[in-house]
Amino acid sequence: MTPGLFLKFAVTSFRKEITYRFDYLIMILNGFLYVFIFTSLWRSVFTSAGGTFGGFTKEGIISYTIVAMVVRISFSMDDGVIPGKVRDGSVALDLIRPVSFQMMNLAQNAGYSAFHITARGIPILIVSGLLFGLHVSAGSLPASVVSLALSYLILFLLNYSVSLLSFWFIDVFPFILLKYGLINLLSGGLLPMDFFPASIRGWLDYLPFQHIFYSPAVIITGRVAPEHAWGILASQAGWVVALWIVSALMWRAGSNRLVIQGG
Repeated sequence: MTPGLFLKFAVTSFRKEITYRFDYLIMILNGFLYVFIFTSLWRSVFTSAGGTFGGFTKEGIISYTIVAMVVRISFSMDDGVIPGKVRDGSVALDLIRPVSFQMMNLAQNAGYSAFHITARGIPILIVSGLLFGLHVSAGSLPASVVSLALSYLILFLLNYSVSLLSFWFIDVFPFILLKYGLINLLSGGLLPMDFFPASIRGWLDYLPFQHIFYSPAVIITGRVAPEHAWGILASQAGWVVALWIVSALMWRAGSNRLVIQGG
């Protein structure tokens, strides 16, 4: 897929989201409410703990929470598109399009997320930073940008792979629920990985989930020194490659199955 065509798909998806203006206001309030609840919760916990807990200071956990929640809010994706296409048979049209189905979906989700970044993420980040205090590492800016891009790709590929299960299962909603449960628990979006017991944390290092929200958040807030951030980026890049291969194989197997069965 050419960059121009990729941008066209992304812009179309972005413009589609702009039409829902009332929903946009509700989403901002909802997102800010999440930030307020979790910053208040951690402030209470850390005050009771004497100002430090799990290697975080009270200021550090507030900054981490704001960044992690804003990234979580901004990386919204529509994971119901592919199951819907498979269910109504319209996915057959994508088989004859001269574009990569995977790249087309990435472009559409990028436009979807671009709207949520500009309409929700940035306003919530600014307001939350002013109200609750936000400390970021200026020296980690290049690594932060790369980490955010890689974390987005990991989340997209996980969503995409789960959606492709619709080629084999009539209802993929249970798989989507399981995916969200694992992401909410193990990605660092709600609970930093540092708070898990060491015995469990070791196993979590073999999973991609912590690289979705935890990795960019600790880099952005300076919890990881800039010179040590590149190791995290290498792990993220490795997971992107692995998940990209898995999802590509799933799409090939799923599309072949569709053709064999006659659509």
